[in-house]
Amino acid sequence: MLKNLYLIDGNSYIYRAYHGIKGLSTSRGLPTNAIYGFTKILLKIINNKKPSAIAVVFDSPAPTKRHNIYEQYKAQRPEIPNDLLVQIPYIKKIIKALGIKTYEKQGYEADDILATLATIASYKGIDVYIVSADKDMLQIVNKNIKIYDPLKNLIIDKDYVLKKFGIMPERIAELMALTGDSIDNIPGVKGIGPKTAKEILSKHTLKEILTELSFIKNKRLRKLILENKDTIKMSFELAKVLKNVPIEFSIEDCVYREPHWQELLCLFRDLQFSSLIKILPASSINTEYKILDNISFLEKFLMDTKEIFLKVYMEKDIFSKAIGICIGKPNNIPLYIPSIKNDIISLMKSYLQNKEIKKIGHNLKNVIKFFKLHGITINGILEDIMIASYLLNPDRISYTLEDIGLEYLSIKKEKSSKKVDIKNIADFSSSEIILCMKLKDIILKKIKEEELEDVYYKIEMPLIEVLADMEVIGIKIDIQEIKRLQQEVSQHIQKIESNIYLMAGCEFNINSPKQLSAILFDKLGLKPKKKTKTGYSTEMGVLQELAKEHALPKEILSWRSLSKLKNTYIDILLKLINPKTSRIHTNFNQTVTATGRLSSSEPNLQNIPIKGLWGEKIRKAFIAEKGFLLMSADYSQIELRILAHLSGDCKLKKAFQQGKDIHAETAMELFNEVNHRTRRIAKAVNFGIIYGISTFGLSEATGVPLKESKKYIEKYFHTYSGVKKYSENVIQQVKKLGYVKTIFGRKRFVPEINSPNSTIRASGERIALNTLIQGSAADIIKKAMINVYHALKNNGCKSRIILQIHDELLIEVAEDEVLLVKDILKKEMETVIKLSVPLKVKINYGKNWAEAHA
Repeated sequence: MLKNLYLIDGNSYIYRAYHGIKGLSTSRGLPTNAIYGFTKILLKIINNKKPSAIAVVFDSPAPTKRHNIYEQYKAQRPEIPNDLLVQIPYIKKIIKALGIKTYEKQGYEADDILATLATIASYKGIDVYIVSADKDMLQIVNKNIKIYDPLKNLIIDKDYVLKKFGIMPERIAELMALTGDSIDNIPGVKGIGPKTAKEILSKHTLKEILTELSFIKNKRLRKLILENKDTIKMSFELAKVLKNVPIEFSIEDCVYREPHWQELLCLFRDLQFSSLIKILPASSINTEYKILDNISFLEKFLMDTKEIFLKVYMEKDIFSKAIGICIGKPNNIPLYIPSIKNDIISLMKSYLQNKEIKKIGHNLKNVIKFFKLHGITINGILEDIMIASYLLNPDRISYTLEDIGLEYLSIKKEKSSKKVDIKNIADFSSSEIILCMKLKDIILKKIKEEELEDVYYKIEMPLIEVLADMEVIGIKIDIQEIKRLQQEVSQHIQKIESNIYLMAGCEFNINSPKQLSAILFDKLGLKPKKKTKTGYSTEMGVLQELAKEHALPKEILSWRSLSKLKNTYIDILLKLINPKTSRIHTNFNQTVTATGRLSSSEPNLQNIPIKGLWGEKIRKAFIAEKGFLLMSADYSQIELRILAHLSGDCKLKKAFQQGKDIHAETAMELFNEVNHRTRRIAKAVNFGIIYGISTFGLSEATGVPLKESKKYIEKYFHTYSGVKKYSENVIQQVKKLGYVKTIFGRKRFVPEINSPNSTIRASGERIALNTLIQGSAADIIKKAMINVYHALKNNGCKSRIILQIHDELLIEVAEDEVLLVKDILKKEMETVIKLSVPLKVKINYGKNWAEAHA
């Protein structure tokens, strides 16, 4: 005997999910807020209530008999929004994959079907829980039928209805006949509210009232009911649910059974529901492996293979002790090598250098670095699961093997254990190799389908070797200079602190917004500019405004700036100097930014300040080895040149073709004169256009009033009309396709661009324009790095690339190779791609980074 049946009002909870969650969509632009919200509700009911039987009921799109009774029934309801309409088929697929029965009947509402099914089930003694937020359903509540609200985790029974409305559940339609229902457009009687209706019905039934009006003592009410008798009768018919819908129903069909997990995985993967994928029962990897105990077996294992899967397990970082190597090849269990001796490395060398053998893994850069430190350069085609996954969806936060395996295969891989023993590490590294084997063909097939092969094989894969080399080499730091600078900054901070306390008239915690607020607004009486939940704001923008009125906010800004400089850069640099190499070895990340730009971490050398006295002092501490210099090669205004090329704007192209100062040209167009101020504003406009800057954004960046800011943007687009047309075309194209594509074919989906929300839509437009320009620039600098790297090697140079900072390459150049390397940089960087405007590179060199960048 079944214990219970849960009947879900599908339409009701789809709308609740749709309105309850905003801005959720896949990277391809498919809105998923209703799908996700509704799925979460279903899973909550299944997991928390463990229903014996369950079904979802939907409205029929066809008119019902209620529409025949009253033409205006539900007439005020808007059409289903397009961004919801496209989600409903997916919701129904998920319901089916969960093994849940659905019911829908032409010409009948979900309420009537719910009432019919509930009544049939209750006659059989089954407890029925109707999952609905519709007041209509209260009228069928009885001993066996209850309402369940999963969002409030509330069960409504007949006692609840009696207490709230003062009448039994079966009389709720009488109440609605008098009060009406604005949701369903049931008219009722204007002038009779719930309280009055409750009072009337507590003494008499609706039929009694309509038959004998004398029961109503209040003259006003009696008149209202008399004048609206027909409306009340009609409203009652509209509100009363049917319990006899002619529908085939078997409780056995609704028995909850095991879901179709593979179907759910496919759906959740397509919808990019990573959090829901994680809760699916996932298969674990059957980890089989062999631990190497004889070097001859390694030779036999590597023989006659066209693909090698590699994983190196380190104690801490790439310069620390290697614990083990795991190797895989198709149709074989992985081989774990626990003891890495010279004979092992020597044996592997010929296979690693063989160009005919593919090298495959997840985050291969670490593998390449490890063997590079052992004097081996890995050759041949590389396949990196992490980078391929990133190219397919560059907006994800994480590209761990665990996440990728879960997303594509619903395989849960054990995380690394803290125990450092052979069996544990062999288990972990072998599971990674096996998972890479399973993922490789799936991921690479998608790379091909998405037409990402060029950017994958011609840019991202060759770049791995370049970055590995750069990370192994690192950059030299003048330790004494950094220590001296640390002391100098500390003294300067203390001096600023003394000035702050003197101006404030007392000592306080400068880092405390609450204490600073009390000093600025209570003690000094400055006028607050912005209020937050916890008090008045003391953020940078506010302090900049206040600095115009008082000297203290200016000192606070200086204190914050220097403290950040010390804590974020100077102190960190000292901690991260490698004791073995006396250099800093940053990590270059290929899978962090959605535009394709490289990022740098531990430490982030791309954020080392460029401008200002302190920025220059920090860069002076980055020095070259003895016999070398630092050479900087910086693309000149590459993003604006790409804009000129892509837009085809005649004036913009002509300025670059003739080698003119584009900021001065724009200043002349906007102001009819060029000076420091007009060029500064023109520069902000030029670069702002690339990022889709708003009137407000330009005003904030330049300090000019909103009215002037608007005028500058309008005049810019009038002058460079090709840019305006190009921007509009890009936006229309991305709205149609759902994604933007760089010059080299890198893709980024921009779902925001089709959002009904104007703020989100505007953000999507900015993302589209910015990604196309910045992403193309990122691809160009990556391609240039690859070309420069190989040109240096082919020329037998001792010089090497050591840093990439957005549009700049930093080379540690041998003193006797300065002219040669300068020529290589100019040639490779300026000819990496043929645009309709020339690419120009500014090259300089010196003893330290500050001199090289000057």
